[in-house]
Amino acid sequence: MKYKYEFKNKALGEAVFTFFGEEFARDEIEQQMFDDDENIYLEVDERDANNKLFNAHVEFSKTEIEKTLDYDPAGWNPYPLVEPIKNGYYLVQSGFGINIAHFSQGTSGPEKYDNRPPKWVVKCSTTELKDVVAFRELPEEFKQVSND
Repeated sequence: MKYKYEFKNKALGEAVFTFFGEEFARDEIEQQMFDDDENIYLEVDERDANNKLFNAHVEFSKTEIEKTLDYDPAGWNPYPLVEPIKNGYYLVQSGFGINIAHFSQGTSGPEKYDNRPPKWVVKCSTTELKDVVAFRELPEEFKQVSND
């Protein structure tokens, strides 16, 4: 299973990702999560086109970060801890074995402007969403190669 680190405070995460860039910040957080320090420290030193130095740093407690499961397109994903990233057909594992099912995300209420988040719906002849314990992407379809 793959993991990622997310900010508990979404506004703090957005600010850090905006200022330092998401890729740089995520790499630094992942590297620093297991050191002995209680905080994460991000710093950038860069020069602009006029060779003026730009320096910025931020420090925040590791308690601001939580480890979460990340979607793995190449492996089994425990459902509902991880949800599909897009509508489509997936292999699903349930108490009935392994089947192919279609996941689609729909609104949860009858009202057009319902503020509740969308919910996943699974369609399969032998499996209901409540029975799904894991899912994974279908392999690429086999294509016969012509010898001509």
